[in-house]
Amino acid sequence: MENWQELYLNLIKELESKLSERVKSDVFFEVIFMTYSYVHTKINEAAFPNRLELYDKELMTGRGKGKYWYKNEIREEGTKFFKENLNKYFPRNEIIYIV
Repeated sequence: MENWQELYLNLIKELESKLSERVKSDVFFEVIFMTYSYVHTKINEAAFPNRLELYDKELMTGRGKGKYWYKNEIREEGTKFFKENLNKYFPRNEIIYIV
């Protein structure tokens, strides 16, 4: 999605500014990149007829059994982005995983 970094950065900043200090002292992060499959497509078509088309064969690669996920260079860019920004805005909080 175009400007995904800006959209997520705005979300991270909003969380940092709106979460209470109590919540910020306990929060941890788990980031899960989208996995795409034929089944997801059919469910989304039925449930969300005006949805964005998220599958992009230029950005995604096969993962087996009809599943696709972002190519390594895309995932690495996303991992770097989330690590840098979550650590910047939530320096005391743990990132459990980014997958």
